[in-house]
Amino acid sequence: MPEIQPLGNIDLLVSQLDLEEKIKLLSGEGSFQTASLPNRGIPSILTSDGPHGLRGARRFMRVPSCLLPSATAMGATFSVELMHRVGNILGQEARNKGVHVLLAPTVCLLRSPLMGRGFEAFSEDPILTGHLASAYINGIQEYGVAACIKHFAAHDQSSNSIEDNVCMTQRTLRELHLLPFQLALRLSAPMAFMTSYNRINGVHSSEDPLLLQTILRKEWGFDGLVISDWWGTYSTSEALNAGLDLEMPGPTQFRGKLLEIAVKTRKISEAAVDKAVKNVLRLVQKVSAVGREPFDGDVNTEENRALIRRVAADSIVLLKNESNVLPLSSSDADGAKVYGLIGSHFQYPTLSGGGSAEGDPYYSMTPYQAMVEAVGEENLVYTPGCYTFKFSPFIKQLKQPDTGDAGWLVEIYGEDPEVNAHAIPLYSSPTNKDLIDIPESLHHLFPKKYYVRARTIYTAEKSTRFRFGFSVAGKGRVKINKHDAIDLWSSQPPKTEDTPCFNRLSMEKFYDLNVTAGQEIPIEMVLVNEDITGGVGTAFTLAGRLGGYETLDAEQGLRDAAKVARAVDVPIVMTGLTTNHESENSDRKHLRLPPGADRLIETVLDANPNAIIVTQSGCPIEMPWSAKAHTLLHAWYGGQETGHGLVDIVFGRVNPAARLPMTFPQSVRHNPAYLSFGKSDYTIMYGEGVFIGHRYYEAVDRAPLFYFGHGLSYTTFRYSNFTVPTVFHPDAAFEMTISVDVTNSGSYPGSEVVQVYISDEESSVLRPARELKAFSKVYVEVGETKTVRLTIDKYALSFWSEEDSSWKAEAGTYVVIFAASADPKCEVARRAFELPGTVYWSKP
Repeated sequence: MPEIQPLGNIDLLVSQLDLEEKIKLLSGEGSFQTASLPNRGIPSILTSDGPHGLRGARRFMRVPSCLLPSATAMGATFSVELMHRVGNILGQEARNKGVHVLLAPTVCLLRSPLMGRGFEAFSEDPILTGHLASAYINGIQEYGVAACIKHFAAHDQSSNSIEDNVCMTQRTLRELHLLPFQLALRLSAPMAFMTSYNRINGVHSSEDPLLLQTILRKEWGFDGLVISDWWGTYSTSEALNAGLDLEMPGPTQFRGKLLEIAVKTRKISEAAVDKAVKNVLRLVQKVSAVGREPFDGDVNTEENRALIRRVAADSIVLLKNESNVLPLSSSDADGAKVYGLIGSHFQYPTLSGGGSAEGDPYYSMTPYQAMVEAVGEENLVYTPGCYTFKFSPFIKQLKQPDTGDAGWLVEIYGEDPEVNAHAIPLYSSPTNKDLIDIPESLHHLFPKKYYVRARTIYTAEKSTRFRFGFSVAGKGRVKINKHDAIDLWSSQPPKTEDTPCFNRLSMEKFYDLNVTAGQEIPIEMVLVNEDITGGVGTAFTLAGRLGGYETLDAEQGLRDAAKVARAVDVPIVMTGLTTNHESENSDRKHLRLPPGADRLIETVLDANPNAIIVTQSGCPIEMPWSAKAHTLLHAWYGGQETGHGLVDIVFGRVNPAARLPMTFPQSVRHNPAYLSFGKSDYTIMYGEGVFIGHRYYEAVDRAPLFYFGHGLSYTTFRYSNFTVPTVFHPDAAFEMTISVDVTNSGSYPGSEVVQVYISDEESSVLRPARELKAFSKVYVEVGETKTVRLTIDKYALSFWSEEDSSWKAEAGTYVVIFAASADPKCEVARRAFELPGTVYWSKP
């Protein structure tokens, strides 16, 4: 990280700036940098997306990073310790790449499983989310990098969310949608908050004085920077007066000259401008005052790779193991058995959801590769069965026509190079990235209308019928093997569903070609920046996407899958959603798997009921075949170690200890937000109130498919010696310690997640029957007993009283519920205690 000189006395520095200089500091300078004033000694600082791995700014050449499992996978670990170490990796990566502010974590709750970027959130529960987020933030900030917690607040659906007005009671807002932020601020002190795109009760978050001034600044005491989401500023006076310090990205839309006029007409006081400028400069000061020496070590270390592998394995939830098929014996890997790998996710696993959370990993380990390592390729039989991708997967066997290096050669022109063969490129660059995406940082080099030609050579891996798929932001056409192949220039098909790259690409067009193994096929793509559209949070820039795959007859694929399932010793199905099914600025319409996936699973289970079923998704899916499946794992999006994580669980190298961080419903219609999610109205009523997730299912006596907190192990645990004081005497910290002994009574060492729920037996308001209020993950050897101590505090007893405009813990009887999940049938023990007097509070 480049060294930034300390700014000295910020109050004095601000007093020396003129109005123009101050205003310049309150908006970005380009896509990911703040503005600088070199003559005043004020540098710009660099931000980056990346809750699961740093993305950095768009450029032609890859800048790889560690790619961690999705946040929902992290949530499934229920491990505060692991999240702290995850934060450390991200902090190291940021320092290594010169990034000062990491735009993470996302702590909005999973109100609905249809949320397109729901995979970026930890869970449906505010307590679990807040505690995991705080450990993650502490891990990042230990390296002198600022964490920017987001999206403040209630960013609970993704598709064009700038138009949404979410309406809820103050109690719902406080108890659910603000509480994770409140806990994270209390336990970790993030240096920055990012506002959400949407309105809350009629006011956009980026210009809401209740949210930014009354709650965040005055009640919670936050003294850091408030930053807009990208293009999430919608006003000049309202936003700055409400407390939005920094508009991102640059160039400004609502500040600059408009802000100068607002100050001169007294719509905004210069004191308000000074306050915002000081918040910007304090952040610059913080990231320069802590750990200024660059982190020059390698982040892609064996230690970090092992940690990411551990997170991947520790996140996989064992949902069912009725026949005790798992774990497969390590002796099974000696070549005596044949394993059937059924499903395209073995070769094309989903590493991440789409949008700003996508990363470019140093490497990726597919489940197929990991199984080859484990048992040898000679003991594997693979068949895709069916494809689940929404858009063609990127083609990997590409090389530049002149150098032979991997990737494409990109040339940019001021005229169409196909019309004028003698046109001279204005700019050229190789790229080893899959997507041809023109960085906005280069736009100033080109005329208003420009053309791009990208050339590569594809080498066929096998003799087959191969299908190329092309989509574009702008207009484009493709030549394959020197023939006109795909035209998205003269016309484009209507959009029938959301598309990649923040929903800004066209639908795909296809071209089929018979290829032979080793054949070299030249490909040329020509693009023009006309008719470009963009989604929320993304630049309007030219892009072309070429994918491809071996064609597959659907019915033959099912027949092949059934044949393999019957013939092998151990059939394993792996299928699910892909990056383009769950993506930013794109919400799902249903919870079903892609076409053919459910049929594939049913077909295999009919052929062999002992088949192991592995699903991948970032959020819940429906499982109409679940009753047939005896062995079921949910693997989320596993990052660069997806393959190793799965194989470690299957062969018992890691004893599964993950728990579902959200409820899996039987049907999307059962979800409490079902009638109020989507685009039927721009005003979205949070009619479920505080009853989201498992709270709702118990309240209406409707069992979900799998409860929040559910997850099995290869061993068994016994609870004993429950210690709960009979009276809670609030001290200054308003805390009470409870404990339980956990014994590993099975035959495998492993970890148990102790879950503590609280029930308010005499509440004056309607409260859930149980709410998670404490949890702890403990590793226990076979036969060992460990005492687990947990803390019950004011957050565990209180509700938001709208009558008193305060948190309120009422005098009366409360019950501590020790449980293995939120399922009422999984209670282990209940112990009651009394709170002798009512307590009110507002400060975290």
